[in-house]
Amino acid sequence: MDTTILLKRGIPNINREQKMKHDNQTTFDQFVKFTSMYKAIFALILFTTLRVNAQEVEKWNLQKCVDFALEHNTSIQQNQLQGAILSNNLRQSKLSRIPSLNGSGNHNYNIGRFIDPSTNTFNTSTIQSNSFSLSSGVLLYGGSQVNNTIKQTKVASDANEKGTEVIRNQIAMSVATTYLQIMQAEENLKVADQQLLLSEDQLKRAQKLVQAGSTNQSTTLNLKAQIANDKVAIINAQNSIQIAYNSLTNLMQLPLDQAFKIEIIDVTTLPEGPTETVSQLYEIALGNLPEIQQAKMQIVRSKLGEKIASSGLQPSLRAYGSVSTVYSQSGKEAVFTGNYRQILIGATQTTLEPVISLEPIVDISDKAFKNQLSDNLGQQVGVSLSIPIFNGYRTKTSLENAKLNTQISELGLDNTKNQLRNDITSAYTNQKAARSRYNAALTSLDAQKLNYDFSQKRFDAGMLNSLDLSTAKNQWSQAQIQLVNSKYEYVFRMLIIDFYKGNQLKL
Repeated sequence: MDTTILLKRGIPNINREQKMKHDNQTTFDQFVKFTSMYKAIFALILFTTLRVNAQEVEKWNLQKCVDFALEHNTSIQQNQLQGAILSNNLRQSKLSRIPSLNGSGNHNYNIGRFIDPSTNTFNTSTIQSNSFSLSSGVLLYGGSQVNNTIKQTKVASDANEKGTEVIRNQIAMSVATTYLQIMQAEENLKVADQQLLLSEDQLKRAQKLVQAGSTNQSTTLNLKAQIANDKVAIINAQNSIQIAYNSLTNLMQLPLDQAFKIEIIDVTTLPEGPTETVSQLYEIALGNLPEIQQAKMQIVRSKLGEKIASSGLQPSLRAYGSVSTVYSQSGKEAVFTGNYRQILIGATQTTLEPVISLEPIVDISDKAFKNQLSDNLGQQVGVSLSIPIFNGYRTKTSLENAKLNTQISELGLDNTKNQLRNDITSAYTNQKAARSRYNAALTSLDAQKLNYDFSQKRFDAGMLNSLDLSTAKNQWSQAQIQLVNSKYEYVFRMLIIDFYKGNQLKL
């Protein structure tokens, strides 16, 4: 009885505990649902933010990268500033043809004995004086020095423009090369990602074979090691992409905080090789490249330097003229008062009668400033002839140095041509070799793909171990990477050939 009562009394206690557990479970489930809802909302917000940020990263094509680099490159800007200096020098050399005009003025305190500028006599008083002059001169003949200097400065300015073109071509080629490196690294990353997926799929198959007893645990361990190697390959490919982007950012002088991505071009069809021979490419480059034109202009500039130096051996003829006047504090002037005084100047010889002369009566006063300037005005016009006789062989030495500079410029043109011929020969040979390597890589890829497929079937049938399968997959992976590298090498070689032909850089 007591036990029964006790059990009956215990029933409500058990129901109460179950109810509390049920309530707690309901509250926990609601909390989980509430948390899951907010997690979903947060994930949606994060995904949307990342998607927006991804959309905000602008894709740059090759032309935009090249244009930005050319606009912000400091070497180009320095060369353009040098061109501005040469333009100023050219304007100055042209203005040297017109007459010069100079004015001067002095204010003096003369103390002690000096020559009075108003009377041109010695004076010992302390006075103030002024002098003013205006002079002009022009070179009538100087051995064509002015004309040759103008021509030389013009050639120097044109050569500087060709130098700017050289720098622009170098920057454009560097940007295009780095652009191709990014594309190549991106494609290698795709190969690495594909190989990782294959290794993971092989691991899943191997795990099933282990469960079925068809192979041992070492198979999965080998495949796990292969997956680790594939992940390292992905990291290396990603690092290559980042390094190439860093190089491109530096070439473009792009701010480090500005995110950008290049526009990846799917290079599926390779361009055909050049139809020109090496000699034809060389002749085309001689007429297109600014390096050759700049070297030729340097020779012209040096020969004009010879003419300028030889003009120092010839006479020079100049015309000049000047206007000057002076003022002196001691300057005096006499003013007629309108009256006369009688002055005895003698007597007649016979009658001894006095001879009287009338002398005007004047007042002596300081001469006005403007009157002195007009009364003391003087002009001078003339020509001067200068004949060089001996000046320590300076002119002759300058002429000999100018001739040596011409020889140096001519050798510089020969060196530039030889370097161009060597570059074109190398580019042509490398292009042919790159095409052959690409064709060989295609053949190797097909063979390695068949070998991998056959190895995969043997592995699935339990006739091949995982190590041999990984070896076949790695060989296929290397064949893919080799094909990618040879493809972009060929594209790069053709880019150089097009550059020498004067074509615009494009992919």
